[in-house]
Amino acid sequence: MSILNIGDIVTRKSYGQDIYFTVVDIQSKDSLKPVYVLEGLFYRIIVDAYDDDLVKKDPRSANLNLRMDLTRARSNAYRAMPSGRCFLFGKPRQKPGKVLHIDSSESYLRMCKNLYREAGITSREYLAAESEQPNIIRRALMETKPDILVVTGHDSLKKGANPALIDSYRNSKYFIECVKEARKYQPDYDKLCIFAGACQSYFEAIMQAGANFASSPGRININALDPAIVSEKVALTNKENYVTPEEVSKLTVSGSKGVGGIKTRGHLTVL
Repeated sequence: MSILNIGDIVTRKSYGQDIYFTVVDIQSKDSLKPVYVLEGLFYRIIVDAYDDDLVKKDPRSANLNLRMDLTRARSNAYRAMPSGRCFLFGKPRQKPGKVLHIDSSESYLRMCKNLYREAGITSREYLAAESEQPNIIRRALMETKPDILVVTGHDSLKKGANPALIDSYRNSKYFIECVKEARKYQPDYDKLCIFAGACQSYFEAIMQAGANFASSPGRININALDPAIVSEKVALTNKENYVTPEEVSKLTVSGSKGVGGIKTRGHLTVL
């Protein structure tokens, strides 16, 4: 039996080593078989696994995989942009919607912030664990006064569990609480666009709580940049126009099974 430490990069044999994970915690449910808590390197999933299901990976191979996924996600994000980014400095001047992004991952938050900056979008980022996000959502909204809210992090549907039960999901209940609190702050879907959820999240319940877009209709894993790609599209779409779920599915890495929603008004203002 191999010995793994926090920070090690691993894959799971039982899933064909399809996703690279980082070991973020080691829990001892019994003295003989520790449980490893894993977070996706570039997918917003968090899972538990035993040592005998894990394969330790060379960080160099993981970084290569990460760069390939990042390139693919960034190419989709660029497709969300209007042609010619210099439009912000032309006439007439245009002001994109402002984004408030709350995330449990510092590295993912940094990636998304870079996308917003490259697109000329004003954003404010808050780092908070999923369980803490409902406690800060109202303060963050009042401080930022955003047009678009992103609440995300890591999630997963427990293996073999009933997808119609909220307890089957690791963190969906926190995303739902955040959306409900945000709708108390601003009930108008046109004035505040909300994206919420992560990998395999309870899509229907998050949408029912008041989100414009959410993950994951097909209970699949979503890319770390998918929430930012959606919010970027909304921020750069004229207020006279709408962003459709069909458009979003073509832009995000995970597609229609990863992100769904409703027709949503854009937040780009012509000054």
